Amino acid sequence: MSDLDGAEVVDSIFTTAQDLQIADRRIGGGALYPSVAHYLTQQIGPQLMSPSHGVSVPRLFAAAASVTEIAGWMAHDSGNDANARRYFDRAFRLAMAGDDRALAANSCASMAHLAIELRQPHDAVRIAVEGLGQATAAYGTSRLVARLHTMRARGLALIGDRAGCSKALEDAESILDEATAEQPAQWIAAFDEASLASEAALCFLQLAELDEAERRAREVIRLRSGDRVRSRTFAQLTLANVLVHAGRVDEAAAIGHEACSTTVSLSSARVVHQLRALGGVLSLAPRSRQVSSFLAALAGLSATSGEHNGAVSSWPV
Repeated sequence: MSDLDGAEVVDSIFTTAQDLQIADRRIGGGALYPSVAHYLTQQIGPQLMSPSHGVSVPRLFAAAASVTEIAGWMAHDSGNDANARRYFDRAFRLAMAGDDRALAANSCASMAHLAIELRQPHDAVRIAVEGLGQATAAYGTSRLVARLHTMRARGLALIGDRAGCSKALEDAESILDEATAEQPAQWIAAFDEASLASEAALCFLQLAELDEAERRAREVIRLRSGDRVRSRTFAQLTLANVLVHAGRVDEAAAIGHEACSTTVSLSSARVVHQLRALGGVLSLAPRSRQVSSFLAALAGLSATSGEHNGAVSSWPV
């Protein structure tokens, strides 16, 4: 990258970020995480310390924030939530340094998501609200605003605020419906109808509204195809958990078995962790043919990266 000048530096980072996102959706972040961490250290880090002649420093900071956030998601997918949190923190600070409020809001959405995964719902709601404040002051952020409302909904569902969760989901749906023709701000993560349905399914599962949770999970499975393997697999696992709660154990086991066959093409500790959690529940169920078949498939999965959820002192917002 040192032989590039001016805008070429940022364009190169932008192209790399797009390529990483496409590969991440197809094969999962586990396999890509080391190379992204190396890219940040060896390519982007020197530019931040000594930018190439003619480069726009604010755009450089924004580009660096985008790739840093991607690294955070890959760390999360690898099971290393402590590193994911550090990357999201750094991405937020880089976005603020680059005076890119849309990208700062995007980082807030990622931090709120991680806070939910870490069972910190009050932090998740607070961070999502901060993100909404950043996003509404920027252009091209309607889909991001919808995403932030769904993060509020997830946090409120964990707290047990049924009315607040429903209102946040309604806000997200209304905003997303109006965002179809909008050109999104640069670097903002994609958020579409399937993304919303995926988060809504988890909200309704948390609130024990199983019929609606099942409907939303099946909607994601219908909408996700092609290279969106990981998203579809997560939806299958959500659906399997809904079916377990509904007492439909054999159906859950059949879906879990299907997810196992997909997992061999992914490098995602999160997927494997959720599969094993499902296996732990189904191991207590009567051993039908479907349950036995799923547990055998689960036992055949190769070991993946362990989880390293070391503590980080505080969120940056």
